[in-house]
This record gives sequence, C-alpha cells and structure tokens, in this order.
Amino acid sequence: MIQSNPGFVELGRRIGKETLFKYIDKFGFGEKTGIDLNGEGSGILFPLSKVGSVELATTAFGQGVSVTALHLAV
Repeated sequence: MIQSNPGFVELGRRIGKETLFKYIDKFGFGEKTGIDLNGEGSGILFPLSKVGSVELATTAFGQGVSVTALHLAV
C-alpha cells in the first residue's frame, strides 16, 4: 500500500481539525474500549484546544494518534 503523507496533510487541512477529530472520536480512539482487561489504555490524542497546523498535519497522516492494539482489533 502506498501512502502519501503530503496528501493526507492536505486532506486534514481541507476538512479542518474539528471534523478530523470528530471522525477520530467516532472510531473510539482516545477512549477505552469497554472490554474488561487489566491495564487497558485509552491511547493518546492531542487535546483539540492545543491542535495547531503541525499537530493537525501529523494527526492527519497518523503520527499524532496513539492507539492500542485492542482499538485496532475492534
């Protein structure tokens, strides 16, 4: 699979931080899954209030989002 970081940066810029983070939220990233496992984390996201152009860009191509393996599985 070929990924184009500049393309995703442009996409993030066009849709804006509110819309991008709305979609991230709808996928459940940044929250626990609700599956009863010890030590489950919620992942790490930038707080929307602190998202500037650099954070928007890195989040758009995936480096600004930290999720658990469990998030990816569900």
